[in-house]
Amino acid sequence: MIVEIYLSKPVEPVGDCARFYIETNDQEFIQELKKYVCPVRLIKYLDQELEINEDILELIRLEPEQIVDLKIDLSLASEKIINDPNLSPFPTKYLEQTKHLDKYGNELPLEESDLTQKSDCAYEMQLDNLLYKN
Repeated sequence: MIVEIYLSKPVEPVGDCARFYIETNDQEFIQELKKYVCPVRLIKYLDQELEINEDILELIRLEPEQIVDLKIDLSLASEKIINDPNLSPFPTKYLEQTKHLDKYGNELPLEESDLTQKSDCAYEMQLDNLLYKN
């Protein structure tokens, strides 16, 4: 099975550097790939799997007789990350900034204790600003 992962539009001087082709028959891996909605997290997972799983092969390009069986398009999610001035384009920093997302990139449900803790922290910061303003 050949999987195509598409992360963003081609950049003119560089070409299409955000399209990956993976060949594998590992159904568990394929099902896991389908769960990802965050391109940064997907690439991190893909890199890890390519290192440890011999049944997964990254193809440099497709030969004319090869056909893509599954397409995963995360280009819209990539665009949102790139266009958001509050998010870092660097993977490590981005992952630090988005700890509120699960391993696939979905929003984690907030528990009441999380909300109280954030509210308390914000209140303390406001007090500090008032007390130490000069």
